[in-house]
Amino acid sequence: MLPGDLLHLPDDASAAFAASVASLASRLGAAQAGSGPAVEVLEGAEPGTFTVTTPTGAGHGTAAVVRTSGSTGTPKRTALPAASLAASAAATRTYLGGDGHWLLALPLHYVAGLAVVSRALLGGTRLATLDLTRHFAPADFAAATESLRHAVGPSERLYTSLVPTQLTRLVQDPDPAVRSALLEYSAILVGGGRAPDATRAAAREAGLAVVLTYGSAETCGGCVYDGAALPGVSVRSVDGRLRLGGPMVAAGYLGDPERTAEHFVTDADAVRWYITDDLGQVSEDGTVSVSGRTDDVINTGGVKVSAQEVQRVIESVDGVQEAFVAGVAHRDWVETVAVALVVRPELRSTGPGPDLGPDADAELVRDIRAAVLTQLGRAAVPTIFSTESELPRLSNGKPDRVRIINRLRSAAGEVPVGQETSQD
Repeated sequence: MLPGDLLHLPDDASAAFAASVASLASRLGAAQAGSGPAVEVLEGAEPGTFTVTTPTGAGHGTAAVVRTSGSTGTPKRTALPAASLAASAAATRTYLGGDGHWLLALPLHYVAGLAVVSRALLGGTRLATLDLTRHFAPADFAAATESLRHAVGPSERLYTSLVPTQLTRLVQDPDPAVRSALLEYSAILVGGGRAPDATRAAAREAGLAVVLTYGSAETCGGCVYDGAALPGVSVRSVDGRLRLGGPMVAAGYLGDPERTAEHFVTDADAVRWYITDDLGQVSEDGTVSVSGRTDDVINTGGVKVSAQEVQRVIESVDGVQEAFVAGVAHRDWVETVAVALVVRPELRSTGPGPDLGPDADAELVRDIRAAVLTQLGRAAVPTIFSTESELPRLSNGKPDRVRIINRLRSAAGEVPVGQETSQD
């Protein structure tokens, strides 16, 4: 049904964006069918914009190439075979109980956005899009949802894919039209990071069909939903590091055979596995839990602390909207725990910020330290706080790790990355 059924947006600029999405959908559909070359979607110069190129060196059967790991500053070009995209879409369809019509709310140069287009193409369903050149607004989401529902009728399934920040803004919006729009969806896939406890609780209370996803570009997007591996997906924990296996696994990194060999293996049963940088476990009943990343372990005073676990505890404290935790250098302890903190708007006071400045509520900081001490022990208690009105983000909605860590290093008196002077 694509691209002609991609819904028209109300003004000329939005219509132009919709037309560019439709053009991409057409090219991606040809690549998936084997009648056209692979596509590589690159971020444009302006927010939300993108360009589509034909990647050189893509292997036979490759449908798309996506760039990954912008949050760590080390980009990789992941080659996604048409068969892998199809396997991913089929597994999602099976888990969700059937095909549905999709609202695109995520950038197309990231796998989560591209996967929405791919699922609509492979399912033969309608695709609506927000104008991603505009700042994400709950009112726009509600309007696009209403248009999509009107186009497909009252009984058809609607799906969308969001990052945690988008879901947080939607559940916090007081407009009844936004709440009604959220309830139209048979599934709201949420990935790209851990959703704050308060956001998850608000979504549950509202009766929203939120599905927490885990995966990456290397698996064509999410392949674990609400802790359960999708049909055809296998998950193992080897020395505490997660491996994801199945037909949705990517071919590797274009032009980087060394990194491909480090992260991709094929076993004796011809199952292809992606070796992630995530720490986690698989329980006896198959439930997958992610406890952090190999690069988010903080070594403080000889004790290893998971930044993700500290974040989880902090975000459970009343008054905290969002947190980002990392280790920064400490002359005595090797590293110390530092947190970039977003306080709920109603609790913010005025004044500039970092490192327990005037807008850092002293009582809230005491509550945070007490909660971390009780649940995780003294070594995990944060010593550096940087208060933010909102966390810096990449265009896909994920926290910009490099920028945030540089701010925390500045708050701790370190030289930010990229500003060091050579000691050679």
